[in-house]
Amino acid sequence: MFADDSWRDLDRLFAELSLPFAGLASRGSFSPNADVYLTDGGSLMVVQIELAGVRRPDIRLFVEGRTFYLVGARSSEAHGCEAVLQKEIEHGYFFKKILLPAPVAIDKVRAEYVDGMLTVHLPVLERPPVHTVDRMEIRMTVRGRS
Repeated sequence: MFADDSWRDLDRLFAELSLPFAGLASRGSFSPNADVYLTDGGSLMVVQIELAGVRRPDIRLFVEGRTFYLVGARSSEAHGCEAVLQKEIEHGYFFKKILLPAPVAIDKVRAEYVDGMLTVHLPVLERPPVHTVDRMEIRMTVRGRS
């Protein structure tokens, strides 16, 4: 077993313990390909995931803190066939966990699913500006016991 396999198993275990529907993402499942990038001057994270052949009702998205989760299933049309001559397309349950570089404004998240590509727009949570001071002296009084 390689180190990557151990991390993958831990990710799946975490999913099984904490997310609804993710318990189905067990051994024999697959992880779809994803691209993650920043746009709009770093104020928007975009996640694109390749999900050809997956029906919209079979997809679940979750954001928890700075982690994006995708779980779902792709069914096979080969059930009941007489023989499989070639099998390259992965079917079954899938699970994807993506660590995000910043917190997300949950109420502004948008997702669209077109032609087998899921695109999720995750606006970065705006924080109130922090006023910084270059240098400030803090005076402290030390009192001893008498």
